[in-house]
Amino acid sequence: MTRMQTCLAFALLAASTVHAEEQQSLTAQVGDIAFESGDADITLVPIGDKFSLSAATRGAAAWPPPKTRIDRLSITCDGFTDGKPLVLERKAFERSVCDVTFAEGTQSMGGTPDAEYRLDKDSASNRFEITSANGKVYEGRFTFRLKDGKGGSIDVANGRFRVEDRQL
Repeated sequence: MTRMQTCLAFALLAASTVHAEEQQSLTAQVGDIAFESGDADITLVPIGDKFSLSAATRGAAAWPPPKTRIDRLSITCDGFTDGKPLVLERKAFERSVCDVTFAEGTQSMGGTPDAEYRLDKDSASNRFEITSANGKVYEGRFTFRLKDGKGGSIDVANGRFRVEDRQL
């Protein structure tokens, strides 16, 4: 077996041993949109004391890609400790340790969204919590106020998630 074949075989074996143990979900009311994301459309990436939680409209990861427009929610913060609960309130958001974005109506294969919103760091309603940490599975809730570049705003309310750190 050549070196390349050995490397490919090892990579295939490593990829096949990483599989989802838990079904992921993320839901929220984003303005007038009932945002729902499914298992394949959610990614949690913790790196040191920071994390990124990204979700797209349920079915966005399907192949062939959906013909409908896709909404994307992204939450990036610090203060993360692996396997521990976390509460981030207004003060944490004011210090610029967190960023939240919502892209509404993006084409499935890329392109410019119909609207883009970013975290309103001055809002008292901003809150993110990891309420349960069990191994690599995290559950929590969130609420944010987002604003666009034109002065408009939307509320992200009743956000709930159950996600798994699926990194090797």
